[in-house]
Amino acid sequence: MLPTKSNTADKGCSPVSSNCVIWQGPDLGCIDLCNGDAISDVVYKVATKLCTIQTSLDLSTLDLSCLVSFCSAANPAPTNKTLLAVLDFIIDKVCCLNTAIQNLPAGGGSSYTEPNVSLPTCLQYTDPGTGQTVTVLQHSAYTLRLANQYCNLKATVDSQTTTIASHNTRITALENRPTTTLPLVTPNCILTPGTPTAMNLVLDELEAQYCTLRGVLGTNTALTTAIAQQCQGLGASSALSTSGTISSLPGWNATSTTVASAVQNLWVVLCDMRQTIFDLKTSVGSTDCSSFLLGFTAATNEARTQVTVFFNGGGTVIPSGFANCTALGSKITIKDASGKTYTDNVNLLTAVTDTDGITYTVSGAALNTSQAYTITVEGCLTKNGNSCSKTATFTVAVPCPIISSVTATLT
Repeated sequence: MLPTKSNTADKGCSPVSSNCVIWQGPDLGCIDLCNGDAISDVVYKVATKLCTIQTSLDLSTLDLSCLVSFCSAANPAPTNKTLLAVLDFIIDKVCCLNTAIQNLPAGGGSSYTEPNVSLPTCLQYTDPGTGQTVTVLQHSAYTLRLANQYCNLKATVDSQTTTIASHNTRITALENRPTTTLPLVTPNCILTPGTPTAMNLVLDELEAQYCTLRGVLGTNTALTTAIAQQCQGLGASSALSTSGTISSLPGWNATSTTVASAVQNLWVVLCDMRQTIFDLKTSVGSTDCSSFLLGFTAATNEARTQVTVFFNGGGTVIPSGFANCTALGSKITIKDASGKTYTDNVNLLTAVTDTDGITYTVSGAALNTSQAYTITVEGCLTKNGNSCSKTATFTVAVPCPIISSVTATLT
């Protein structure tokens, strides 16, 4: 229906309804306008958008008080708060602020002093130069120390995190492992010897046996105390069954620190005492074996293939009335450190008067000439039908090498 009135009717224009005019332009998505819409819809949508923009650009309530407080040269704030006026005001303030910043003295001004900040206990440290505890730092130094401590802590935490992750993996693997079956052990002398037995049963039996053995032998402390009960200076005491000291008797341990060495020394002393008691027993009322003393010295030739034993002046004393126990005389043994031995006999009755000594050729026994020789004489004499036995030893050490000549040239 055509409008009946129009403000252009009196100007020669034909009134046409806006609903009858079609928009033939492109689609305008921003205002939801399509080709073919009536001009009434087009104008309405454009007017609606314009009103929305006008409302959003209304700056009448904009508070510019914070911008007024600095750069007074760019004041006052605009009273007509149009977009152009407000933007001009802000630009002026920014330019003023930029100028003020550029005019600041280098380094923030010579009058600036960093504040001191107290260190908490965990950040305090000892100054290496003064040895004093540092409790306060300037702000920059405080920040640097705080950063360094953080980095150290972070490195520790990172390392521990990696370790914990590794431990978690390993713990999980251990937890997921199948049940462990203890291996079987075949005992030789406990439980049922020769029968494979669970390891825990063997271990329990071993502990029981050890506790029983310890109850019989005593603790390590008790054994050590017992070893220390050896008579002071016993090794340097005179032997009873022969000349010389107890330390010269075969088998004597100069340093006794174990039960085995202490028992060995007991046997050495006991045998020495027994021999003496036997001599006393056999000599009572008949033969006095104590008057028969056995001792000697020895030496080797340079090649160590011959050993000469000297009983004359070596400590051997044979009173009249004694005779050899056998026609061969007494046994003499020469032994090196590796165990090779040479054995022979000696007539003590004639040897005690021989100032040249008795020489034995030991090359056939293949003794090690680079080792010491230990010579043992088992003396046996009789008197009035009673035997007297004495044993003596002597060691021929390895001689030092002889330097035949030394030639030196001085330049």
